[in-house]
Amino acid sequence: MRTYLLSASFILLAACAVPGETTPDDGHAGTNYERITFEGEVATPAERARCEAAGGTVQRAGMLGWENCIQTFADGGEACSDSSDCMGECRNTGEFAEAGTPATGQCTVNDNVFGCYQTIENGRAGGALCVD
Repeated sequence: MRTYLLSASFILLAACAVPGETTPDDGHAGTNYERITFEGEVATPAERARCEAAGGTVQRAGMLGWENCIQTFADGGEACSDSSDCMGECRNTGEFAEAGTPATGQCTVNDNVFGCYQTIENGRAGGALCVD
């Protein structure tokens, strides 16, 4: 339970990113990913243009259905054992494993934060989490 609460806290903090906040290059050669967020429910023309210029698409996502800039990752689908192996996160793609057990996963295909998933860090399963 403690692991689940800790994982949920980290995800909630990450979801509270400041609009326009950037994620620095994480060491993947040739990448310069920047998460693009919007101020409100609908992207302004300038926000939409910024998203599209970065290669993203504006899509409605999450339970509220607000517009989000969804960007794909070049290494999406590759095998991983830690998020440092990926542009995005390393996630379990099968049935959720017990937190703390050895596990491998796949790099996320895009930066859409919504849905149910389990991250893999240091070769071990994290707590399962649903973000809506």
